[in-house]
Amino acid sequence: GIFCFGPTAKAALLESSKAFSKDFMTKYNIPTARYKNFKDSNEAKDFIEKIDYPVVVKASGLAAGKGVIIPSTKEETLQAITDIMDKKIFGSAGDEIVIEEFLVGEEVSVLAFCDGKTAFCMPGAQDHKRALDGDQGLNTGGMGAYA
Repeated sequence: GIFCFGPTAKAALLESSKAFSKDFMTKYNIPTARYKNFKDSNEAKDFIEKIDYPVVVKASGLAAGKGVIIPSTKEETLQAITDIMDKKIFGSAGDEIVIEEFLVGEEVSVLAFCDGKTAFCMPGAQDHKRALDGDQGLNTGGMGAYA
């Protein structure tokens, strides 16, 4: 036997489904960017035509850390939806997408280990998202991190 631990299947959805995570944060009043989930690319494109703020387009499922496109224009946003949902560039991870308000600033991940009674927080960690200097280029899936 190998001793190991991990989340329950339901808790693992927080990591494996961006749509589930966003809905969970909303349900429990956890601050998060404005968003909307879509399973139909035409509905997603209609939504983009009605909003006036920058967004990111995320494949809801697991995509090896690369399932996020940060478009600069409405045209790039519409293309990202087509690429993810219709062309399946991230496979089945893009069957559902999250269109989320683009927020400017630093991002940090904080993990805690819990035995059901006690929680132990690890140091905050930040990974390097974009491939090029100046936060340019595609997401890398975290090519480096520091804590």
